Amino acid sequence: MKIRYLGDSALVLFYEGAESERDIRQLQRDYYSLREQAPDGISDIVLCYNSIGVYYNPQMITPDNVVQYIRARLAGGTKKTGKPNIISIPVYYGGRYGPDLSKLAEYLNMTEEEIIRYHSQKTYTVWGIGFLPGFPYMGKLPPELVVPRKTTPAPKVAAGSVAVAGFQTGIYPFDSPGGWHVIGWTPFKMFDLERPELCLLKPGDKVNFTVAERHTI
Repeated sequence: MKIRYLGDSALVLFYEGAESERDIRQLQRDYYSLREQAPDGISDIVLCYNSIGVYYNPQMITPDNVVQYIRARLAGGTKKTGKPNIISIPVYYGGRYGPDLSKLAEYLNMTEEEIIRYHSQKTYTVWGIGFLPGFPYMGKLPPELVVPRKTTPAPKVAAGSVAVAGFQTGIYPFDSPGGWHVIGWTPFKMFDLERPELCLLKPGDKVNFTVAERHTI
């Protein structure tokens, strides 16, 4: 793990080669450990794929003190975060709910039912939240479903859309442009200002997709 400065009010912890599930779990344990007892002056700690961003107020705490906190907190190893939450998310696949399912099936030389089966039979790990508030990056997809992003993003993807791209799957929390292939939709809200926990999912959670219904129209 290497620590680098990001401007005058942030540091980034880079975990080189963090690609396996074991590495990702360690990264997430470090993230939660740093958040647990952050001193005054640290305004936010953000998790990404192979890095952790630590944001601070330079008028309240010096960069050296932030680095000291990070090194001291992680020096003895981080404790386990306990069993991850396991969330089952219902998905309406295909038809108007999954407008890209048929094209994706053609591209992958598979049937739509095969794509649904592969997608819904895997348990995914939430690696991070980003792009939009509440958008979960989850993986890894079964190798049969790995596909490039769209060459031309859609100008509007409906909130709740379940989509795939690369080796990841995700859920759009709001209506927005998007370049992932939409194969279904869920009524679950990924982000809700009325909830104590604004984001439905958090890094480290496990997600199972259940087939709520199959649509052809």
